[in-house]
Amino acid sequence: MLSKKHSNQLRVTHDLNLEKETFLQRNQQSLAELLTFIDFADTQLTIGFVAVNFEQDRTTLIEILDNHPRCHDIQFEIFNFAAPNLRFLRDEIIHDLKEIHLEPDKKLVLIVIGLEKSIGLSGEYPPVLQDLNFVRDAFTNSVPHPILIFLPDHALTRLAKYAPDFWAWRKGVFYFHTVQSTQDLAIEKTIQSERILGSLDLPERQERIDLLERLLMEESTNVRTRINILKELGVAYRSIGEAEKAEDFLQKALKLTEEDENLAGIKGSVLHALAGIYVNKGDMDEAIALCNQSLEITERIGNVQGQAATLHELGSIYANKGEVDEAIALYNQSLEIIERIGDIQGKAATLNNLATLYANKGEVDEAIALYNHSLEITERIGNVQTKAVTLHELGRIYANKGEVDEAIALYNQSLEITERIGDIQNKAATLNNLATLYADKGEVNEAIALYNQSLEIKERIGDVQGKAATLNNLATLYANKGEVEQVIALYNQCLEITERIGNVQGKAVTLYNLAALYANKGEVEQAIALYNQSLEIEEGIGNVQGKAMTLHQLGRIYANKGEVDEAIILLNQSLEITERIGDVSTQAMALWGLGHLAEQQGEYTKAISYLQPALEILQRLKSPDAESVSASLDRVIRNS
Repeated sequence: MLSKKHSNQLRVTHDLNLEKETFLQRNQQSLAELLTFIDFADTQLTIGFVAVNFEQDRTTLIEILDNHPRCHDIQFEIFNFAAPNLRFLRDEIIHDLKEIHLEPDKKLVLIVIGLEKSIGLSGEYPPVLQDLNFVRDAFTNSVPHPILIFLPDHALTRLAKYAPDFWAWRKGVFYFHTVQSTQDLAIEKTIQSERILGSLDLPERQERIDLLERLLMEESTNVRTRINILKELGVAYRSIGEAEKAEDFLQKALKLTEEDENLAGIKGSVLHALAGIYVNKGDMDEAIALCNQSLEITERIGNVQGQAATLHELGSIYANKGEVDEAIALYNQSLEIIERIGDIQGKAATLNNLATLYANKGEVDEAIALYNHSLEITERIGNVQTKAVTLHELGRIYANKGEVDEAIALYNQSLEITERIGDIQNKAATLNNLATLYADKGEVNEAIALYNQSLEIKERIGDVQGKAATLNNLATLYANKGEVEQVIALYNQCLEITERIGNVQGKAVTLYNLAALYANKGEVEQAIALYNQSLEIEEGIGNVQGKAMTLHQLGRIYANKGEVDEAIILLNQSLEITERIGDVSTQAMALWGLGHLAEQQGEYTKAISYLQPALEILQRLKSPDAESVSASLDRVIRNS
């Protein structure tokens, strides 16, 4: 009989009769071949591979073997080696063999399951396969029993490729087709997975990817389902920062949608998902083009919910480009549809994004009103996840206003919710912002601890983009502590990540921060070179806000070098952008810089014209820099 000692994951029930019957009908030939293999397997090392793609079918097959009349004289023992970091399979088998009680007059056959976890989906030469190839000959004496190794197709392919010597010892390979009910269950578990990806740890996301990859191998999958699987794989790979794989799967999905006009609806959703990849890559023009294609489809087929979602995405893209008025218009179009169809959950999310735009324009009261409106909705419908996001954003507003205690209170309220509901992605974001507040208060050790908590979560869930952002923040703290080498190491980690995942916007930020570091070290030419690299990216992706900030920093450097004309040109370019997009904080800095240069040149009237509005903005923002600008203005007025 089948030993239960190592089979705690095999949940066999009496409800499997129909599934067993279906499985038997579909796999009669393969089962007959496997039974013959077991009959003739010597009581020494004999390796057979059983290709089964899903756990449910594997469970069914093992139960069939255990109860089959031809196996009454067989003692099956299941060894479950599902540890992702498994390296020495032979050692684990020898260890577990010592605990086996051999039944008299029965042949022992070992069933190995779970090995696909350590074989993995990608990467070269998994450690477990390297070792299998190396110790192949040692199996002969140390494991003198027939072994059936159950693996999904993709793991079997990798084993043959990366452990060819071990693979050569096989006495048989038995392929079993997946039954439809198993496919249906797997599809049900994975389709529309992006809705919950934010709440999954990295191993759970990889588990989802593994399941989707197995589904993709099934020949019986119909076209519509295949497109959905490809799309979900794209979304899932994007969630762990593997942008190239994500794009590849989405492009494959898109190609399949061209075959049938009836697939227009799913084509629109694929185009929408693909636009997100191009946002990550910094190709905003391509992202906009894809969104517009998606929008044309959703409008044509009357998919108003999809239309609202794409308008929302377009709003986010234009916001990233710094085209705030266009973004607000798009969000309002989305909002009009959402209100018409009664999607109050979507309304709360869009109000949040609108609020963020008004906050960035410096219209803080309007932003707070919109956030509170969103908060009222989320509390009424019990949507605690969006409520946590809104509290987080309100915390950011109060932080920018300088009301630190209120901001900390709001962040802690958000944190309490995210911890309670297991929303670890938003928890990481809130920990990150809390850390920034403590850093601003001068509580550096507390800030570092919070950043590290955030970093640990982002590494665990595979949020490589968020990881890069937190590494940037940690680098800033270490820079303030004067630990320059640590800072450079952290920034270089950021650069490696942003280049690997194609996040050019994140790369621009890191180059900007590195430039500031070299500027503070007095390595001016290196700083200018890095700022210019950042500037080139910002111009390429249309990030006008980042461009304005970089131009301002370059202007300061040239001013300090005494190259006044070049500094004035750069600061005026920064000023023109900030006035256009409503970035009042950077606008004030540019005005201050121009006022300082005008004062140096003895142009006191011009200096006052710059310093006066700079002071008004900084006082409105309650910035500590207001005091310095006020002193500069008083000095200029006295000298004029």
